[in-house]
Amino acid sequence: MKMISSILLILFAIVTMTGSALPDNEYSGQLNPGSTAVYVLDAGHHHLGDGVKPELTPADAEGTVYTKIFVQDRIDGDTASITVTTKSVVPTDTAGIGLFYDQVYVNGNNVGKLNDHIEAKEQDNLPRSVTIYFSTKLLHSGENNITVSSGCNAIRSNYSYSYNYSYNYDDFEFYDLRLEIIPESKYLYSENVQPPLRKIWSSSIGGYQNTRLPVVSESGELIYYTSSRIDPGTPWGKQTINAMDARNGEVVWSHETGGSWELNDHVIYAEGLVFASDYENIYAFGDNVLEWKFNLKPYHDEYVSAPDVHPVVYNSTVYTTIYNAGKVLAIDARTGELKWIHSFGPEQELPDKEYWISYDSTIPTASKGVVVFIVQFEYREKIMAVAIEEGMEDPNTLVVGYIEKMGEDIPIEPEREYPVTPAPDKITFTRVFALNASNGEEIWNYSINSISGLSETSSFIYNDLVYYGLKDKIVARTLNTGRPIWSSNVSWPHIYAVVDGKVFASAGSDVVALDAYNGSSIWKCQGSSGPLSVYGGLAYVGIFGNENLLVIDGDTGEQVWKGGRTFGSSVSQPVLSQGRLYMTASDSRLYAFEHGEPGLQNTYASFVGYLPLFAAFAMLVLLIVFMRKIENRFLALGSWLLALAVVLFVSITIMLEYIPEAGWGMGLLVFMTLPVIIVVGILLLVYGIWQKRKMKR
Repeated sequence: MKMISSILLILFAIVTMTGSALPDNEYSGQLNPGSTAVYVLDAGHHHLGDGVKPELTPADAEGTVYTKIFVQDRIDGDTASITVTTKSVVPTDTAGIGLFYDQVYVNGNNVGKLNDHIEAKEQDNLPRSVTIYFSTKLLHSGENNITVSSGCNAIRSNYSYSYNYSYNYDDFEFYDLRLEIIPESKYLYSENVQPPLRKIWSSSIGGYQNTRLPVVSESGELIYYTSSRIDPGTPWGKQTINAMDARNGEVVWSHETGGSWELNDHVIYAEGLVFASDYENIYAFGDNVLEWKFNLKPYHDEYVSAPDVHPVVYNSTVYTTIYNAGKVLAIDARTGELKWIHSFGPEQELPDKEYWISYDSTIPTASKGVVVFIVQFEYREKIMAVAIEEGMEDPNTLVVGYIEKMGEDIPIEPEREYPVTPAPDKITFTRVFALNASNGEEIWNYSINSISGLSETSSFIYNDLVYYGLKDKIVARTLNTGRPIWSSNVSWPHIYAVVDGKVFASAGSDVVALDAYNGSSIWKCQGSSGPLSVYGGLAYVGIFGNENLLVIDGDTGEQVWKGGRTFGSSVSQPVLSQGRLYMTASDSRLYAFEHGEPGLQNTYASFVGYLPLFAAFAMLVLLIVFMRKIENRFLALGSWLLALAVVLFVSITIMLEYIPEAGWGMGLLVFMTLPVIIVVGILLLVYGIWQKRKMKR
């Protein structure tokens, strides 16, 4: 009997843990508030898509949408996660002609895509574990559901001119679907950052008018940024790479580079490392130590000026251009060892004259085994100095402020004529290059027929096309051959995202969206422009002014929301990750926003901005009260001046703390006048006290 009871208890426990007592698509469980709870919702294999891969399990696809119903009696914890093992999910950046978005929903709320968790370098037919975090706010006490959908890819038969579509679905397998509840939040959760947005914290990042671009780790736990701090012991500042806790803005670690040059704004997080660069080195930092440093000086050639290096990481390799030396370097991301060097040039020879050659280059972009970058070459004629001879006469003469003689500046003599130095000849060439990412061999390069020069800092690769901007247009070429597909006239464009079949860019004072396949204009949002990011179908634009965030509908271009007040007038590109938005402002602070009503935040920001005016008005009222209440005018005026000095000092200190860009000029004026105000106030106060005692006698 005891054995039977034990067996029944074991069976009951199994039923409770696996949900087998419920229908096949349902699960029920109760959470343990004291520890992390992991529940197997579905251990079976499921095959979604159009069934073109019979090697998956099961061989026949069961459709394009899977839904799991489960029941939770209690929800203890603020963070949850879905873990599932996938097979043959198409990675986000290796989708061939089009992208497949395999979305995951919790109770109808989109919490992420399976594709984003499959690295491009991996074989997509191998099993991969995917974990997506989200807030327990999306769960209910009672019945819940998780939905996994196969992404649809609409392929145009000729995307330049034809509008005939064929529909394919991502064909993939998944199994071992688990739900995890974390009582004490370890991770931020993934959910759409829908407006309105409220500020949850801000933290100083140092510097003056610093709007460096923050980078968030894959888990969303850490935010990385570079900074420069004053070092009293040396003429140089201390350059550091910093990691900040995304929950509260507190610095977790900070590492010095040891370099004397200021770090570039461009920071990369990949392979579990943080990559940054200055003019002489590329640095790779882990959590606790500098993993490696690559010295770029040996590759500068004869050029004196140091290059502005911006690395990108792809497939465990760091790529960077040293554009003023005409080189592209590939460096192993794990070891810092050089893999290959590619030298590039304009491929134009100019006879009969000697020229200086200078370079300008975009940041390289890499995908699908190809590295792409655009270079502008400027030829400037070498002008030989003209020797001045006594009695020289030339019909082409002009009196100028200074003349060249053997490389020296010679002041002119009055009433004397000197030969005119002809303006140097200047010719510009622009070319786009594509290299094999594994060995640096050139795949193709084309001359760009434009005299307008570069407008971009980087190009974009999407759906086997390369997108880049010139000063008067946006251009798309094929990735494999470089063949031009389309160009669209856009003035001063800066592309920030190519996603959902659209090219998103700022253009002068406007934000524009173009069709990624033919370049036609989809919409234009006029009047507000700036660095932007696209997330969840919305474009988040960092704008200049009193309100620093503009949210635009990605499909229509209509303004959805405006707000996000910081204490700086200009901001960096917004970075969205794990349900939060981060950006730096010109008050040298990093801000974190999430969904919610701003409340009194904007009012507080306005109050701080106008604090000196409020203080001045309050002091005028106080002066009137003093003059009426105190018969001794000298005593009243002296007391008021001392109070004014205190109020001015406090208000300017607050302004410098929160709005340094607006406070420094006024602060300098106030700090220079404070000693005068204090001295005059003390003199008037002493005189008033002496006068009061004299009257008593």
